[in-house]
Amino acid sequence: MHLAAMAYKADGDIDKAISYFNSALKINDNQSQVHNNIANTYKQISNSKLAEFHYNKAIKLHPQYVDAIKNLGLLYLQDKKLTQAKDSFLRVLNLSKNNTSALTSLGNIYKAEHDFVAAIAYYKQALSVNPRYVNALHNLGIAYRMTGDFSAAIKCFNEAKLIAPNISDIDFNEANTQFDMGNYPAAEQAYWNALRKAPDNCEVHETLNEFYWQTGKKSEFGKSFKLAIEHLPNNSRLRHTYAESLFSSGAKAQASVVVEEALKLDKTPELLHLKGKFLASEGEIKLAISLIEPVLLNEYKLSNALDLIELLIIDFDYDKALHQIAYAEKIAPHNQLLIAYKSICWRLTNDPRYEWLVDYQKHIQSYDIPVPNGYSSRAMFLDELEAALLSMHQTQHEPLKQTLKFGTQTPGRLFYQPIKPIIDLKKSFEEVTLDYISSLPDDSLHPLLSRKTNHVNFSGSWSVKLKPNGFHVNHVHPEGWLSSSFYVKVPDFSQYDQSSEHAGAIKFGESSMNLKEREKVSKIVTPNAGLVVLFPSYVWHGTIPFNGPADIFRLTAPCDITPRED
Repeated sequence: MHLAAMAYKADGDIDKAISYFNSALKINDNQSQVHNNIANTYKQISNSKLAEFHYNKAIKLHPQYVDAIKNLGLLYLQDKKLTQAKDSFLRVLNLSKNNTSALTSLGNIYKAEHDFVAAIAYYKQALSVNPRYVNALHNLGIAYRMTGDFSAAIKCFNEAKLIAPNISDIDFNEANTQFDMGNYPAAEQAYWNALRKAPDNCEVHETLNEFYWQTGKKSEFGKSFKLAIEHLPNNSRLRHTYAESLFSSGAKAQASVVVEEALKLDKTPELLHLKGKFLASEGEIKLAISLIEPVLLNEYKLSNALDLIELLIIDFDYDKALHQIAYAEKIAPHNQLLIAYKSICWRLTNDPRYEWLVDYQKHIQSYDIPVPNGYSSRAMFLDELEAALLSMHQTQHEPLKQTLKFGTQTPGRLFYQPIKPIIDLKKSFEEVTLDYISSLPDDSLHPLLSRKTNHVNFSGSWSVKLKPNGFHVNHVHPEGWLSSSFYVKVPDFSQYDQSSEHAGAIKFGESSMNLKEREKVSKIVTPNAGLVVLFPSYVWHGTIPFNGPADIFRLTAPCDITPRED
């Protein structure tokens, strides 16, 4: 029975494989290897609950079963249960101290927690055991990239390619690193190298076309997708990703044509959902809901649920939206966009919990950035920081899927750049963040206050250079806890005719859903150079555009902050 199950699994018949595994266990439930193998199969079809059950059963039967313990750790890592994953891999190392897979996986956990120093140490330990362990070498390169050590990252990728020349992801991450360095010809070449090895890799296609968009090579936009679709005409995922890229670039009609052509080949849930999004963008809200809702019932995905919740709010169906939010929060309790949608529903139904959830006076605070040691004044610090940041703004256009319009954004994680003014900025931010957290009251039920801690990570950091008429559309930061905007340079807007008395300011409370008379701006903060504004990541915020000559700009360095697991 067990051998038959393995054969059916190898042949791709998962249902039959599971049936035979269960038959084997019905005969004898005390087979640790069968439990491990059926768990692997459940993990393959994303049934984490049953996979976890069978891994634990295998380990209970055989407490020193290294493969089962390691596989359970990999399941936890996949499901972002990082503390449990860490425990599993440390248990593996207790049984097998030189297990390169466990060492590399621990590095991956610390990388996911943005503790790159610890991640690098574990990758190096794995490589000391096996210098040719390509997973550790590749991920070490990624960790170096995250810390801004680009030359070390490129060295790792080059060594990894010598060991495993056919792995597309190595070229892809080399390309991303070259892009961060501003080496655009090398980045373009590496993206194409990645696609030659994996022409169906949608992430590489999407990133390459994002690269063409940001660097102003719009004539090349979509070229890779067209070539791949020509050679892989039945790959619906390629067509889906191409349509999404077109839609993000504003080519809605062309995107719609691509989707309709793809639907003739295969009516996949993803394509039907995307068609629903296109209909919603044309104002066909009820028709969009009628397409998206059944797709979600057949195959639940959080990203699709978020789209449905937004449409239900636009359609005044707050009860149904709140029902969807409650279900989604069981899967992603800290997703800030879910909390943001809930805040809109509560405000529009006059639920008193809205004012408890979003206190615009206590939860949104402004600070003058502390002057780091070694600078005679805040102005001196800002001047040096401005010069460092401007040298990093090398693209011509904003990223496609960001909220930024008419401006540029730096790649990578700003706070990991080994540049003195940026290192000093991070230290000042840490000081301000701890002051902000200490000012917050305690509330064990509140999504912001219940997570109070003095141990934080800067999970995202970047710089934005806004041009005249530039702005951020209203948005939230789904993966954050706290978010901020820090103003490095702010022009004197009063010198130019402005369409708003609050030109260039940050506004809070108004959503991205264009609810017209249902929208409300609850707070406006007027920026000045050196100002830090901190707020919960789930609070809707955006920028009021400003006018002026082409050579003026507003320079910021925002970041996201999350609690750190110790």
